[in-house]
Amino acid sequence: MSNKPVKGIRIGNYRITPLGIAVLAVLALILIAAIVLAVFHPFGGAPDVTASNVIPDAPVENVGVEEVEATPEPVVTPEPTPTPEPEPRSATIRSLGEIAMQQNLLRAAVSENTFDFSGMFSEISQVMGNADYTVADVEGTLGGTTEYSGSAKMVTPPSLIGALKDCGVDMLMLANDHALDGGWAELQATVANCQSEGMDYVGAAASAEEHANPVIRDINGINVAFLAYTESLNGNEKDADPAATEYGVNLISKSNAKKDIEAARAAGADVIVAYCSWGEMLKQTPTDTEKTIAQKLAQWGVDVIIGYNPHVVQPALWLENKDSDGNVRRTLCLGATGNFLSDQYGQYDNGVVFQFTIQETEEHGKFVITSPVYIPTFVWRAETEDGKFDYHTLAVGQWLDTEPEGMAYADAARMRQVWADIQKVMGSDVATVAAE
Repeated sequence: MSNKPVKGIRIGNYRITPLGIAVLAVLALILIAAIVLAVFHPFGGAPDVTASNVIPDAPVENVGVEEVEATPEPVVTPEPTPTPEPEPRSATIRSLGEIAMQQNLLRAAVSENTFDFSGMFSEISQVMGNADYTVADVEGTLGGTTEYSGSAKMVTPPSLIGALKDCGVDMLMLANDHALDGGWAELQATVANCQSEGMDYVGAAASAEEHANPVIRDINGINVAFLAYTESLNGNEKDADPAATEYGVNLISKSNAKKDIEAARAAGADVIVAYCSWGEMLKQTPTDTEKTIAQKLAQWGVDVIIGYNPHVVQPALWLENKDSDGNVRRTLCLGATGNFLSDQYGQYDNGVVFQFTIQETEEHGKFVITSPVYIPTFVWRAETEDGKFDYHTLAVGQWLDTEPEGMAYADAARMRQVWADIQKVMGSDVATVAAE
């Protein structure tokens, strides 16, 4: 048997065969690959980093490159929503002429067991209520506690309150010379009836506490204070309960108008309107007493004065006074309204609905009186077959080109004469005439 040499590498007493060499080579390659992976992380791996082995990067100088600062994003501040300027406030107030329910009017209103006055206002009801606030004066009382009378004593059925309210009347002026014609209890009942009907009233009160509180109404956001006084009670106060003039009805000689005006302002009144029963019957020019009362009320801060009692129209005028700052302030004053409804047929069958506007100025909270307007009225009385009369109050300007059905020629001519007569009395310097 021949000795054949063995392939491989001899190391000492060991011989590594070709197969062993191949295995060692593979193992070496695996070891090298592992080292490469650990050192160079070709697949995005990263060695753990701890605080102890972090070496801060050396600062890098930008050689030859201009440094550009980053522009911050602009901060957009939203525009605030502007507060809209409040619209200037305004309010129109209408005052009707005197309502004197005399005997023939009471007879005309009788309907079975009640009194129905609605027909008397059917032709003018839209005019009566065509304002933001309407005030009426009913001569006498409406308590329903005593016999009705339309002669020397003026005591009217309380159903008139509802009829006026249905036509848009908001307030009754109760301080007139007939306020105690039915006695103290009748006046108290009148106040109670106004309360139950939801009718505002001024010039009378049921208690001292009520009398002490100013009558202020919010009309279109304007606080309007109402005052009312009478120059006379026809002597009825002499036999009445002392409470009747202490707080029951505002007799001007026993009232403190200056204090009332101050109390109204203190209570927040923006505007003050005063009603006065004064003057002489059937006299178209103001008396000296009227002038004195008007000047005092204007001086103390009243903005509008409306007069009643003469049963004829007296003109309007502006009264001027200076306030504490030296500014001129004006007070609108109507001497008398004339008759809105009565049986004074012929010369005294007319009157005016008087209107004015309260207007806020550009200075918020300041008000002026503007746009005085008067609407001439006429009481049409037509005889009926049973010997009674039908009564209708008309706004004259609405009937200048025609006349209501059934109106006699003489009544139509008289109505048109009223249109001219009232304009002659009122003039055009202060107020303007209107058909409605």
